[in-house]
Amino acid sequence: MSTVQTVQFFDFCGYAGASGAEIPHQHHTIRDHNQPRTMSQKPAITSQRERNRLRTRNDILDAAAQLLGESGYAGTALEKIAALAGIARGTIYAHFPAGREEIVRAVYLRLAESVVERGVELRGQAEGLVDRTRALARALLEASADPRGRFYGIMGPDLAPILAGVTGTASRSFENFIRDDLLIAQQEGRLVPGADADALAEILNGALRAAGARAATEPESLETRIDAIGLLVAGLLNRPEPSTIGEKP
Repeated sequence: MSTVQTVQFFDFCGYAGASGAEIPHQHHTIRDHNQPRTMSQKPAITSQRERNRLRTRNDILDAAAQLLGESGYAGTALEKIAALAGIARGTIYAHFPAGREEIVRAVYLRLAESVVERGVELRGQAEGLVDRTRALARALLEASADPRGRFYGIMGPDLAPILAGVTGTASRSFENFIRDDLLIAQQEGRLVPGADADALAEILNGALRAAGARAATEPESLETRIDAIGLLVAGLLNRPEPSTIGEKP
C-alpha cells in the first residue's frame, strides 16, 4: 500500500499549500527514455559507452519514479533505488552526484517533458475546443495513472522545497494551449457571450490538475474524468462541435 499523503495536488503545476499559494519556481505509457530522441531533438549517441550510461541513468530514474509513486519521498531511499535498478549504490553518485534530491528533480522534469510532448501530439490530432482540451486531459491523466507517474498527480509536502523552481512548465504550457483554443472559439463566435478566456483557461487547467490527482489514486476512473472535462468545456460553447476523436488512443 502506498504511504503517499494526498495534499491537494502538485502541478503538473506546483505545490499548493494550505493557503492555496503556489511555491515558485498511456493507453499511452510514459515515454521510454532509454530510446534516443530524434536528430532534431538530441545529438545521436554513437558510442556503446554513452548508450550504456544513458540506459543506467534512466534505470535509476525509472526506479526512483516507481518508489515515489509507491512510498513517497520518505520511502525513496538510495539503497532502494539501487536495488530496484540493479546497480551498486556508488553508481548512483556517478550519475547524480547530489544524490536523492537531484534524482527526484530529474524524475519530475523528465515526466513533465513527457506530459507536454504527449499533450502536443494528441492536441495536434484533434480539432475544436472540446477535443483539444480532452487531448490535454488525456496526456496528463495517463501520466498520473501510470505507476511510474503516480507521484506526479499527488505528492506530500516534503517534496515542495525539493521541487521549488522546477515545477510549473507543463501546467503553464497547457494553460496557454487552452487559452489559445478559447480565443479561437471566441473569435469564431462559438464561445458563450461575455466569456473571459484568461479566467476560463485558468479554471479549466485547475480542473485538469484535479482530475490528474484523482487518476493517480483511481486509475480506473481515467476515461470518466476525460469525458467529464469534455462535457465541462462543451458547456462553454453556444453550439456543438463535431467530434474529431474516433477510437480512443
